[in-house]
Amino acid sequence: MPFLSRRIRLAGILTAVTAALTAVVAAPSPTAAVTTTPTYEGRGWRAWTERGIYSIADEPYTIAFADPAGQSVLTRYYQRIAAHFTEVTGIPMTVTTTLDLTPLGTCPARRRIVVHYSHQPTGARGMSEASPCYQISNGSAWGGHIEIDSEYWTQPAWFSSDPAKNDAYRTNTLAHELGHIMGLAHPNKDLDGDGTVEDHECVATATGTRPLMCFPRGGYYNSVDAGKFTPPFDQPGLQQLAANWYLRQ
Repeated sequence: MPFLSRRIRLAGILTAVTAALTAVVAAPSPTAAVTTTPTYEGRGWRAWTERGIYSIADEPYTIAFADPAGQSVLTRYYQRIAAHFTEVTGIPMTVTTTLDLTPLGTCPARRRIVVHYSHQPTGARGMSEASPCYQISNGSAWGGHIEIDSEYWTQPAWFSSDPAKNDAYRTNTLAHELGHIMGLAHPNKDLDGDGTVEDHECVATATGTRPLMCFPRGGYYNSVDAGKFTPPFDQPGLQQLAANWYLRQ
């Protein structure tokens, strides 16, 4: 890509993020959500630098499924999540109908995310997992594998007896694991100063919304916003990682 185009792209990212942040009333943060130098942490988000991810490449990403069962159940969710990711970052992400048989433990093609759907893939009840691939030299999100526990669908009311809320939990879980693949870590912090970083211990809005990437079960739980990266927390993180692609070059 020509240098001028990169500058224009970066300017667009920074402008969009600045506008979004202006609309959000936020408490002081350890670092600004978007900066003119590479940044890996902000209020309610943290880059997964432990896995070698410092940026999101300005290249198209594709979500594929490993088997027909997963494709049948999960396509509609990931189409919505992928469209939201593109809206937030400006980086194309689409869902393909072509199955990807790349086995777990082997990295798929560059910028490919393979979603697996099986019973207790981690060996524990109700647990799903993301496995980003490679620590490549430029530090960008390569892609990788997502393993989703089929129990969320095969067991009635797995998360909640309220059907809408139950489906919101499912959607949030799928988006949460994609967030890991794209470079977001759990932003949990020792907010109460007791020396322990605990489950659910994350910053929150005045109404109690925690980052989607908060462990466990952050994000929104209504049918309209489920699966969305939260504007005060996760979205600035993704946008900063997108900006880092240029800032690190």
